[in-house]
Amino acid sequence: MSERVRFSIPAVLLMASCLACMAFADPTVSIFVKDASEFQAIQNDLQQLKAGIGSDNPEVDSLIDRANRIAKMNDRCSMVSINDVLDEECGHFYAVDLPEFEARYMEVTGELRLGVMTMANNLEQRTQQIDACTDAFSRIVASKENLLKIEGGVDLEPLSHAGAFDASYNFKLTYDERRMDQQKRFTELWLSKCGDIVLRKSGDEFAPLFVQALDHMNDSLLNTKTNLKVVLDSSDLSFYLDLNRPVAGAYYLSGAELFNVTQIPAGRENAHLLVNMKDKSVILPQGRDGEMATYKGRVEFEKASEDLVGRWIWNSDSSAIKAMPKVASKTVSSEVSGPAAGTAPQAGDKVDNGIPEAKKSGDTHWVLIGISAATLVAGTTLAVVYNSKAKSESEKKPASQAEFDERHDNIGTYQKLRTAGIGIAILGGIGLGLSIAF
Repeated sequence: MSERVRFSIPAVLLMASCLACMAFADPTVSIFVKDASEFQAIQNDLQQLKAGIGSDNPEVDSLIDRANRIAKMNDRCSMVSINDVLDEECGHFYAVDLPEFEARYMEVTGELRLGVMTMANNLEQRTQQIDACTDAFSRIVASKENLLKIEGGVDLEPLSHAGAFDASYNFKLTYDERRMDQQKRFTELWLSKCGDIVLRKSGDEFAPLFVQALDHMNDSLLNTKTNLKVVLDSSDLSFYLDLNRPVAGAYYLSGAELFNVTQIPAGRENAHLLVNMKDKSVILPQGRDGEMATYKGRVEFEKASEDLVGRWIWNSDSSAIKAMPKVASKTVSSEVSGPAAGTAPQAGDKVDNGIPEAKKSGDTHWVLIGISAATLVAGTTLAVVYNSKAKSESEKKPASQAEFDERHDNIGTYQKLRTAGIGIAILGGIGLGLSIAF
């Protein structure tokens, strides 16, 4: 008996009576915990934009209120461990509220910034316009991980009447066509307003002040932890979006990692948005819904969990992903493809997903028990042997003063070794007790 679970539609899985009831929240939650400084930068930007407008703007006021609520929810939901049940509020926040806010923020601020751009003639106005165009561009583009989505499904198959089951997964990491369309539309609007401004009037070279402004912008984005930088190519008057730091991701089911992305590919050959200034065009080299990587495999679980929610979690780097608290996850079989793919785990292992009833003894646990027991035996043996030797020496009658002195020294040595043996045995006993208890 097999059940198919798709994370793109709401579903509740009812398996055979041999399995516990497993509820699947839907859709698969894509989690990217943002740093508090990113929301602080957004809140400051909205306040500055409001002051610059000089009049009431209901859309900006609404965004300011939403930004405050979003920042609070991000702080709360970021504290939820992958081994904890993800409550509905946080699931909805990552799946709906946060993406909607980010899209609306770009819509409102982008249109306000670009609506009044015109070519200036005098130096002061031109300086202001170049700075304004650079700042506007940094506000309307998103980093690559925010433009990706995870699609696929998991087949669950019972393996025993005790509740064991396996999860066969088949996912792909693709660009989100709606967000990519938005990025292209905003960039085309920027190009129509700022394309001439950021070039010399001859039209065959980037304006020197624009080049400087972009360098400053990239430094500012790095300091605000926004994972984005703009790379110019003066040889063909183009520029593309890239990452300023590695990004890792991993997919978890019931707290167990099924597969991971160790690093999103970077560089011009992997750019998702390219602007050609010569022909005033915006290109999506990977397509509006291009596929980055695919993941196929199977993981065995020893017990069903109350929380079988699939969670895709982005983090700033692969070391942070590896450091996350999680149970060991190794697949029975796996197939990973694409430039962003992580190393596939070894075959043949099962997952203990942290449920108390699931009893799985780790190899390290037994090794510690063995070492402690051996230490106890060795210490006891040492104490017994050298206690016997000390007793034997003390019972002998010396024939001379020299022999008495020699035996006295031997007894002292044997007693010291006996004491050491007793200490070793005590340490072994304590270690054995702790190993068995934990």
